[in-house]
Amino acid sequence: MSKTTRNLLVAIPIASLTLLTATAPATATPAPFLRVDKTTVSPGMVVHVSAYCGRREGLNHVGSAAFAPTGHDGPYQGNGGVVVFTERTPGGGEGYAEIRADAVPGTYYVGQRCGGGNAGGLTLTVTP
Repeated sequence: MSKTTRNLLVAIPIASLTLLTATAPATATPAPFLRVDKTTVSPGMVVHVSAYCGRREGLNHVGSAAFAPTGHDGPYQGNGGVVVFTERTPGGGEGYAEIRADAVPGTYYVGQRCGGGNAGGLTLTVTP
């Protein structure tokens, strides 16, 4: 066996072992969330919203029948509105929504869509 062959036979397993043991440090991935700064509102009030879906899924929109239309309301066209995101991050964002002036007092669902699917939501209570 040549010296080159012998060196390769030793070097390859050591290189493989190095690759197996050199792993990236673990980083915590935030869980998806939807937050509003107030859950009891009146018509005309502004709600500040933070939402995150994860980098893989991506945030599509957050909307409600209680929100005033914005002109970019997708599935809420003619029946509410979506959050206007003023800051976007990979997988999430922060923004605001105005409560419709004609919102009837009651409980309204605020839904979050991630990657094309329903990601849950929360409720707002509209008072007079």
